[in-house]
Amino acid sequence: MLEVKVPAEIRSYRGKLIAGLSVRQVISVGGALVVGVPMGIFGNRILPEDLVMWGVILSVAPIIAWGFMKFKGMRFEEAVKVLFNFNFLPQRRVYEDTDVNYFSQVRTELSERDIVNQLIQIGELEPEDVNIETTESEVKGYD
Repeated sequence: MLEVKVPAEIRSYRGKLIAGLSVRQVISVGGALVVGVPMGIFGNRILPEDLVMWGVILSVAPIIAWGFMKFKGMRFEEAVKVLFNFNFLPQRRVYEDTDVNYFSQVRTELSERDIVNQLIQIGELEPEDVNIETTESEVKGYD
């Protein structure tokens, strides 16, 4: 029987080029080889071997990260941009309008219920005439 795997989300599909690697990954491996190999071979003539190795690692790591790294669904360059914006640019702060504040609405509703309960207790208002939803315990004053 023939079976074909279909990804649940079409955006999650990634085409493979060579050895199960995507085009982006093949380009990053090629770029890392183009930068790292000559640096490793010709760098020994100028600098000590340990410094050359650190130089190769530090110069090739961003290239490899560009091809392979994903952080919370973002590619390397998107993650670096978000990190830079978060750490070095001023942050926008959103302040809530006090007229729309939830706590002031709750306080207003509670004070209305208290007034209605007091009017019911002293007999100026009948419980049937009340539009505000009240429970029996509130009407009797057991709250």
